[in-house]
Amino acid sequence: MALWNLFKKEIKSISPLFGFFTVGVVALHVIVLYKSADFQMDATMVLALIIPYLFLVALAIGTGYYQLHVEWRTNSIYLLLSLPIRGWKVLAAKLAAVLSLLIATSIVIAASFASLLLRVMWEEVSTSEDWSELGPSLMSLVLNLYWICLFVMLFLLIVVQFTFLCGQLVAKFKWFVMVSAFFGIIWLSLLISPLLSNLLVWTPEIVIGHKDSDMAFLHSGPFIVLGLLCIGLIALNGFIFEKEVEV
Repeated sequence: MALWNLFKKEIKSISPLFGFFTVGVVALHVIVLYKSADFQMDATMVLALIIPYLFLVALAIGTGYYQLHVEWRTNSIYLLLSLPIRGWKVLAAKLAAVLSLLIATSIVIAASFASLLLRVMWEEVSTSEDWSELGPSLMSLVLNLYWICLFVMLFLLIVVQFTFLCGQLVAKFKWFVMVSAFFGIIWLSLLISPLLSNLLVWTPEIVIGHKDSDMAFLHSGPFIVLGLLCIGLIALNGFIFEKEVEV
């Protein structure tokens, strides 16, 4: 119950940021809709879909840092740890809140794009490709890329938490320590991931595509390693978190 209440608190505190961002993106879609005659299809895709998603990623990562920074600055972090809950669970609730709003916002952006802009471009898109064959493969590609991106985002959010907590371990040169911790953990992950992935060659492959068209296969080992790194970093972050505030 304490974990659920903490999750709801995090959702309530950061949802306005994602809400305002979502409204802004929908407004952008409306503007692009009325100016669609002035844009080519590629430019519309970049402006209305790719750029908003890039900003959404930046917003999520920034929010992950902002959560801890504000609570540390206001000392409300001590109130959080007075709950009957471990430090890693506090951090996990923050991760879950950011990731949930990231997923919800990305779905709203996609729905807005489909209902406002794709509907207008559909005649041009439908005549340029045979969607009876391309559709299933494209759907498989999009869904697989989506969960892979979410997985990578989870890892980056955990790294951001680790970076912030490392900065709290020192009294001086906080930014130097934080930058070093960020790039250090990324470098270490890139170093050990291929080595551990080679030990998991027996794991099933991830199939992307459709049986009636070209199919691609991804080795699942790197994703298993990334999942293990996420679990390990969450545990390490919880340990640093508790020690830093002397729980």
